[in-house]
Amino acid sequence: MMSQTHILVASALLAKPGQKLRNTAVLIGAFIPDAAIYSLFFWSKIRGIDENKVWNELYWQEPWQTYTAAGNSIFLYLALMLIGAIAMRNAPAAHRIGVFAMFLALAALTHLAADLPVHVDDAHRHLWPLSDWKFISPVSYWDPGHHGTAFSIFEALLGVVLCVILLRRFESWLVRVPLILLVAAYVLVPLYFTLQLGGA
Repeated sequence: MMSQTHILVASALLAKPGQKLRNTAVLIGAFIPDAAIYSLFFWSKIRGIDENKVWNELYWQEPWQTYTAAGNSIFLYLALMLIGAIAMRNAPAAHRIGVFAMFLALAALTHLAADLPVHVDDAHRHLWPLSDWKFISPVSYWDPGHHGTAFSIFEALLGVVLCVILLRRFESWLVRVPLILLVAAYVLVPLYFTLQLGGA
């Protein structure tokens, strides 16, 4: 799934109005599994590396495969949850750290659960560092050769529904403005490409 959809899914499941620490942890945790990919993208842009080389070569090489595996490791997030649970049972300062760790880990695990059924050749090593096993799904979130077009439509609809749920939950315009922009992106980007292809 796209990063913004992961953030919306985790937010719909875990975020609550008035819980700034918790909500910040959810936003960060939902994004962290994709952080290595964004780092590779921006690093390659700074270095002036051709995008075909980035995704066809560099992404599949070290150290990027290890960075991606670490960001998508179930075990690392389970360990973080354990640390969070222990910290939450202690003094107020440690409790706050525990809340942050717990919800960051929960949001990241939500991301991994949503990713598992929609990656084919680009599947992640979710059991790293204990195993290099990958679940190779028949469905891809992006590849038309593996139902990617149908899933993209589903993801856009899901994104719009999640945005509406969160718009109803949160009254702050600091939350509502980005959500409205996301709704527009989910609707307008596919519409743009549909019109472009239709006019070709």
